[in-house]
Amino acid sequence: MAEGWSSAVYNGQRQVAEKIKTLFSVRNQYLREQGAVEFEVEEAVGNKASFLKLIKEIKPLGYLAVLRRGEGYLTLIAFRKPEAKPRGLRLNLILLLATLGTITLDGFFRSSNYPGNLPVMVGLYVVGIMGIIGVHEMGHKIASTLHGVRSSSPYFIPGIPGALPTLGAVITSSEPPTNRDSLFDLGISGPLAGLAVTILVAVGGALTSAAVPIDELSRQAAAGKLLMVSNLDLFTEYLLFTFTPQRIGMGIILSPLIFASSLGFLVTFLNLMPAWQLDGGHVARAVLTPKLHKILTYASIALLFITGFQLMAILILILSMRSPEMKPLDDVSPISKGRKILFVCIWVIAALIYVFAIRSNPFFFR
Repeated sequence: MAEGWSSAVYNGQRQVAEKIKTLFSVRNQYLREQGAVEFEVEEAVGNKASFLKLIKEIKPLGYLAVLRRGEGYLTLIAFRKPEAKPRGLRLNLILLLATLGTITLDGFFRSSNYPGNLPVMVGLYVVGIMGIIGVHEMGHKIASTLHGVRSSSPYFIPGIPGALPTLGAVITSSEPPTNRDSLFDLGISGPLAGLAVTILVAVGGALTSAAVPIDELSRQAAAGKLLMVSNLDLFTEYLLFTFTPQRIGMGIILSPLIFASSLGFLVTFLNLMPAWQLDGGHVARAVLTPKLHKILTYASIALLFITGFQLMAILILILSMRSPEMKPLDDVSPISKGRKILFVCIWVIAALIYVFAIRSNPFFFR
């Protein structure tokens, strides 16, 4: 068996080496342990496309490759992929049910004094939050599939009813993205998808907010059933003015969907921060140098402290010291120009979310 295995390893090395030689201008070649093969290759304009083609051709052979910059040349190393253990969906389903439970209970708490059909509102609340989080993760999953990166099903994280009903969800990848373009797409796909659903949930919140007499609001507030707020974030104010009837002597009981959308805006804003393992951190790593990315990580931590999200800032600080950054297999080829433009737009989107949907939001700042 040892001889057969060695023969298989040698044949794999040989096939991979031949493919590399046909796609790149090779200077030197070295055979490494465990079936790996290393090349010194010349830098060329077509290396980005060649590497993409190489990955597609050697994956069926059980290989991956990395492209790194050396001194005066590029280093290309092809190696055998670690065998991926099959993962069941049991844990995913358990976490999904637990998260549905915490969100449902939280929806009941937030809808108990709402002047409408309680089961319907709780159902809308659950659909709203699960829609925001689920579509966010599906954005990552679709981007992973399009770029040929194997990833897990979402792991939803339950929260604390009455405070924070869920801590979001994560998916894990069993291999790095191919190049900076794919790293960028994997990072940005989730926040943009989740933001689209968040806006829809916010509109639904305005449509389901209820206008009641001021006297009734005052009585319920005095009894501790409602919390009166004197100001709202600009986006919620605009939606209420547009979709909710406004009459003299009437006040508005905010729909629980307004909280759901506020949570969605907050998740999107935090994820767009260009810090280490956040979605925005992957995007920044795809566009910027590692040194500049590190500087922006600490700048993000400082910004979160200033804007009142100290716990999140501390969490990112801890993660940045313990978790390695995600590097694409091809960390040499530049990112596309269109993605560089989108990177600037992302900063604008994050600023707009903060100014219009987070600053003065009564759920975050009293």
